[in-house]
Amino acid sequence: MLVSKHERYSYIERYLPQISTLSGNAARVPDRCIPVRNPGAAGKLRSPEADHNEANILLGKLRDERDSYKRQWELASYELRRLSRPAAQGSANGRSSPPSGKDRGGSSALRILCVGTGRDGTTSLARIMQEVFDHRGSGETAQHEWASSELNTLFCNWVETRDPSFETEIRELIRHSPSACVTGNGYAAVLPIIAEELGDQVTVVHLRRRDRQACIASLVENAELSPQNHFYYATSPIAKSKRPTAFHFGEMSKDEWSALSLHDKFAWYYDKTHSLIEQHKPLFAKTLSIDTEDLSDENVRAALAHAAGSDQTPRAFHVNRFVDLRHVPPTRHSFVQRLLGQLDVQKLAHDDLYGVRAVLNEFIYHLAHFPDQAPGALDELRWTIAEGYRVLNHRLDDLKDLMDRIGMPVPAERESSNQDLPIDRG
Repeated sequence: MLVSKHERYSYIERYLPQISTLSGNAARVPDRCIPVRNPGAAGKLRSPEADHNEANILLGKLRDERDSYKRQWELASYELRRLSRPAAQGSANGRSSPPSGKDRGGSSALRILCVGTGRDGTTSLARIMQEVFDHRGSGETAQHEWASSELNTLFCNWVETRDPSFETEIRELIRHSPSACVTGNGYAAVLPIIAEELGDQVTVVHLRRRDRQACIASLVENAELSPQNHFYYATSPIAKSKRPTAFHFGEMSKDEWSALSLHDKFAWYYDKTHSLIEQHKPLFAKTLSIDTEDLSDENVRAALAHAAGSDQTPRAFHVNRFVDLRHVPPTRHSFVQRLLGQLDVQKLAHDDLYGVRAVLNEFIYHLAHFPDQAPGALDELRWTIAEGYRVLNHRLDDLKDLMDRIGMPVPAERESSNQDLPIDRG
């Protein structure tokens, strides 16, 4: 461990006073252990005005909206894990206290953490890393924005209340990460805790979109269209999940923050996120810095594969494309963006079954997280399930007719249902 467990102080006391904001053009510290040739990234400053439109088209203007129902599931899953473990030592206010070093433990699978601001290629990066794991046949998974909303909210609550139990919850989440690779935002502020808990187990990948203005514009538009995870940023009443701000770091008052425009808030957020990553990268033995614009570069993809222990370079991915949701009802934003924004066109072109799996995966996921509290919602869910069952059965009959035409025997229902089906993680 890089941080002594025998002399343990509050994270807030140890780290927050040391944090300073860097400008968007600040130099990046050298990375260790994972060499990467990154042509085009060093020594060049792209004109935001000249490349703004091209970058927005290339990377999309909408961040993959984190499904609020998925968040509820993750919180419930975490609560079940927490309740199934022995209770921690209680504090005076009834909440648990942070565990001592000897009591720490967990089964975290996390070994590659890719951190950025969001709207900077984290979804595509998750697909790249998943292909690396698939090539290795390790059965490991890469997950986009695992628990990012929870960690953001817990960090904000911790700073606001100074209640150490929020630190405990952060540590519990980190100790039980189910995926070998996690990509997204929500991790920059808690990097010191990740270093304490997982030590040299984790390689940190710093992902940064060089076109600062394009990234900020995309973050602003995403917060306007999907405000659920932008409390303190978006003014919408449906904004629930907190996101760290300047007043959490003592850089301005809450009133001063509220007076900022949404653009200025995300300008601070962009700079602060990258500042925190650079600040805390020395806590990790292995790090790698990548610019979003170079994710398609073969040398960069080879370095990512090397970080995962593979010598096979994965394909380049470009997913989470811009989906125009302006004419889509807000209640349907998440479903439409998940279905279309993450569709892998390359895979669609080469795998006849990919489209079927992708649509069915999202259809089942959507129904499994269908809101059942609104009046009439349960009746609508029942009708949709029944109609979906009827449609699938009808199309199954069409497949049986095709099999009969080419003289292919139709498997018995029990036999076909017991066959191992390929798992599609896309």
